[in-house]
Amino acid sequence: MPRQSRCEQMSGLASSEPPVVVVAQQLSDLLLAFPSAAAGGVQWLVLVKKYEERFKERLDVQALGHSSALAAASTLLFEVLRIVDKDDTDNPVVGVDDAVALAPRPGLLGCWPSLYRALCTVVLENGVPDVQPSCGAVAGRSAGKSCSLLLSQIRPLLERYWHANFDESGLGFLNEDGTFVRLKKLKHLLQAVLRWRDQRQAWRQSQQLKSSAVD
Repeated sequence: MPRQSRCEQMSGLASSEPPVVVVAQQLSDLLLAFPSAAAGGVQWLVLVKKYEERFKERLDVQALGHSSALAAASTLLFEVLRIVDKDDTDNPVVGVDDAVALAPRPGLLGCWPSLYRALCTVVLENGVPDVQPSCGAVAGRSAGKSCSLLLSQIRPLLERYWHANFDESGLGFLNEDGTFVRLKKLKHLLQAVLRWRDQRQAWRQSQQLKSSAVD
């Protein structure tokens, strides 16, 4: 076993566990790997289980000085947190704040709302307007602007409108149970974003919540 340097020995005297600030950052990034974090949320126990699997460290909230999982979540996830359900203080449901979900973060699909917004802008500003059927006018409905864009044009435009580091290769996410799901192609990503959008709307309506910036 290699010997530790003096600095490593000094920093590890009290505990071999990573500093709280590191745990907080790792936990926040992990939460952002769940698309459901931008909608109905993630159970704390699912998040903790995935954290322990990924980082090979036990997340002991009492050792970190917290009386409950809710208290730990409120502190460790402070910069990104939206409490969805706090009835069970040992297993609250947590999500990400709207401002966080609307900020581009390549590789973290908990920010899919920012990607959805960019996709809408890309298609509306660069797509070809669809011809509206005359029956729409007869029905008396005001048809919104509708455009089409070739899938092959999406990637370079997302690099411009969403994030310069956008790369659909190797993308994946964690589902509600914490299982990793890989997205093989750009079309699969677009289908997933539309599905998450529908799921968020269904969740919001079921909870009788008002629309927010994400909506």
